[in-house]
Amino acid sequence: MDVFISYEHQSKPIADNICAVLESKGVRCWYAPRDVYGDYATSIVEAIENCKVFVLILNCSSSNSPHVLNEVEIAYKRILKGELVIVPFKVDEGLLSKAMEYYVKRLHWIDAVSAPQEQAIIQLYEQLVPILGLEQKDDLGDTDISNTNLVRKNNKYYSADDLVEIKRLGLEDELLFEYEKPYYDKLLKGRKNLVALDFSTLNPRSSLKRLNRAEFDKVICMAYDQNVVNEGNDMCANVDRINFFRFDTETDDLDIVLPEVMKKCGVDKLDFVNFQMAFMDLKNPFRVLRKIKKYLAPDGLAYVRDVDDGVVFAFPDENRYFAEIKEFYKLDPLSGSRNSARQVYNTMKKLGAKEINLERCGLSTASMEYDEKRLLFKSWFSFIPNDFKQLLKKEPQNEKYKKIVKWIDENFDELEEEFFSEDFLFNSGYIFYTVKF
Repeated sequence: MDVFISYEHQSKPIADNICAVLESKGVRCWYAPRDVYGDYATSIVEAIENCKVFVLILNCSSSNSPHVLNEVEIAYKRILKGELVIVPFKVDEGLLSKAMEYYVKRLHWIDAVSAPQEQAIIQLYEQLVPILGLEQKDDLGDTDISNTNLVRKNNKYYSADDLVEIKRLGLEDELLFEYEKPYYDKLLKGRKNLVALDFSTLNPRSSLKRLNRAEFDKVICMAYDQNVVNEGNDMCANVDRINFFRFDTETDDLDIVLPEVMKKCGVDKLDFVNFQMAFMDLKNPFRVLRKIKKYLAPDGLAYVRDVDDGVVFAFPDENRYFAEIKEFYKLDPLSGSRNSARQVYNTMKKLGAKEINLERCGLSTASMEYDEKRLLFKSWFSFIPNDFKQLLKKEPQNEKYKKIVKWIDENFDELEEEFFSEDFLFNSGYIFYTVKF
């Protein structure tokens, strides 16, 4: 493990960004709560004792935090032995506590106060290159740090022939609908005669289940897979107000396609935009949403569901089955940007949203009955065996895929058995937002 990231809870978005950029460049990071397994305090001490660099997100709050000061003290003991480097990443102008000043006053800081955070993170990476003996990668300059962690290079991963994925999407829909319906009800209360856009549709049944509501006069669904478009239009053959259209963000110009589609549907504005797992499939969500925003009514609404693996945890995980399979997410080119939900708030703010509500952060097994836990397990984990077996068929000599498939064949049944243990707690990374413009 290369880097331990120390921060107080208010700075978690900064820690997320630092981790996303560094890991996209091959620097292995450790930070809580993402990487905590077993006893919390023991995990932190062991991580500090095994890291090469201690990155301290430094501000007034962290300098007064007993937890951060404890971490810094442990790291400082390793500095005195020449075993560790501490790199403070200063993010505000607040005065440091006397205790923190004692540890860091002679260290070289990364200035993230006067410089933009993106630039400061690049500087941090450049400082780590010689310390960690890395081969420097110089392609960070034009990077949007909110979208660096496994951005999908090709969004054409869905296939109507993939029956396993189709079944998984159906189970996911069954699981999440009961959680999401109250958010739709609250967001749409008192509204009528609305035009809805369902962007990046994968499952027509899911779209209809959520959007075939009295508040909507028209529903426009856009999908990049023609089979999804055909299936949706067949299902809505007798429903004039719901239509499906093909749109591919990689090859089509939204500024051309969307006005044409709206004209065909006889509408001149959008009132509601539905994003179900759309952020994770976009190379640059802001650029796409900025185009959609041009057609959104001044009091428009949006609903977003996406994922962030940073909130995923499993406990107890003594055999580290869940820690291991979580690493496979990062190696799966078919799984999209697995931290994409953290982009939602920032993107919507840039677009001028007046109200952004994080309705739910993660979905846990804590209060679930068996049937609901079964749906969560199938929804959250079944794509991993399916994806890597498909990938291995395409690249039969790929050693990485061979090892992963072998691990899955040997351990997946045990992982499932542990998931349903009475004392086991799992928190998935589903994140739900409602947005008002």
